[in-house]
Amino acid sequence: MFKRVNQNTNNKDLLDLLGWLLKLELRIQYLKMRQKWLLFFSLVSIIVCSLYSCTKNLTYNRVIYSNDFNDSTNGNLELIGWENGITKQLTGNRISLFNNNIVLGKLNNNIVLLDFKNLEYHQMVRVEFDLYIHNNWNNSLFVFKTDDQYQLITSFSNDSTVMQSYPNWFGNGSPQFAAGNQAQEIYMPGVCNLINSQRGSSWYKIVRTIPHQSNSLEVNISDAGGEVNDTCNRSWSIDNLKISLLHN
Repeated sequence: MFKRVNQNTNNKDLLDLLGWLLKLELRIQYLKMRQKWLLFFSLVSIIVCSLYSCTKNLTYNRVIYSNDFNDSTNGNLELIGWENGITKQLTGNRISLFNNNIVLGKLNNNIVLLDFKNLEYHQMVRVEFDLYIHNNWNNSLFVFKTDDQYQLITSFSNDSTVMQSYPNWFGNGSPQFAAGNQAQEIYMPGVCNLINSQRGSSWYKIVRTIPHQSNSLEVNISDAGGEVNDTCNRSWSIDNLKISLLHN
C-alpha cells in the first residue's frame, strides 16, 4: 500500500513537471513571436514614418537651390535638348515672359538638370516648382527623377476632352482624371497662336519629399512627345524652383 501511494505521488510530480515545462515552452514561444511582431511593426513604422507622416517633424530645412529666374538667367542648371538630330547641352538662356512672370521656358522635349556634390547630412530632399503646361498637351508625358530614380512619371492635358494621369503615374494601370485635375489654375493664356485662348495653359504646383542621404544629388525634369523643339505646338515652363535638405 505504501509503495502504491508513493508511485501515485511520483506520477503526480512528473505530471506537474511536464505541465510546468509545457507552460515554459509556450511562454518562450510567445515571447519569441512577440519579439518578431514588435520588430516587424517597428520596421513598418520606420518605413511609413520616413515616407509620409514623419516628414512634418523634420525640423531642419536648408535650401541648397532657389531660382525664380527673375535675373533672366538659367541659374546654374543645365538644359539638354535636341540639335541637328542629337541630344546635347544647350547654350544660352531659355528665359521668357509668361502671364507677367519670368519663367524658364518654353521647353519641348528638353531636360532640366541640376547636379549637387558634397552635401551635408540630411534624411530627406524636397524638390518643388511651379509647372506651366502650354497649348496642346493631350495626355502628354512628364517625368521627374532624382539620382536616376523615377519619382514621377505622369501625363497632363489641356484639352478638356482628353483625360490625364496626374497626380497618378502614367502607364501603370492607375485611374485617369479629367484634364486639369489638381491644377492651381486652368484658365490661363496659351503661347504663340493660343495666346488669347481662355484655356491655353495650366499651372501646377509640384512638390516631392524624397528619402535621401547621399552626399550627392542629381535632379532631372523632362517631357516627351510631339515634334521636337516645336514649342508653339506643345511646351512647358517652370518657375520658383527650390531644392531643400531636411532632417530631424
